[in-house]
Amino acid sequence: MTFLQESTTPGRSDWELARLAVHLRGYAKYADNPQADAARRLEEAFTKDEARRADAFLEAGRQDTRRLAAIEARLGKDAASDEAWLAQQLTTAWARLDELRDRIDGGGSLMANTHVASAIDYVRGSRPVYEVPADEPAVP
Repeated sequence: MTFLQESTTPGRSDWELARLAVHLRGYAKYADNPQADAARRLEEAFTKDEARRADAFLEAGRQDTRRLAAIEARLGKDAASDEAWLAQQLTTAWARLDELRDRIDGGGSLMANTHVASAIDYVRGSRPVYEVPADEPAVP
């Protein structure tokens, strides 16, 4: 997926906008009203288009594991098709990507993790820390 690499503020790519959005939202969690504080901080720092671009960049990095699980369930355990092989490969790739992102997030000051994160267009600390409830339907 290709994202815009320009901003109303020269030199800001979508990745940099997303990094700043995560950073500002992180500070907002210490306020009395975190949602209102985050909205205020983002409004001060971004145009509406930049805020949309930052959120779209972050959303594109999320893995749709429920949809993949629904595909695997439809295929069954004994499926020997190319589609089953691809689903298994995607599951493996996502698991490895999660491990890499965990290591970047847990790296602290032991490495220049911003440089490492930028190499894979990952925004440090952007992985959701919650699980999706099991009762929500999978997206087909």
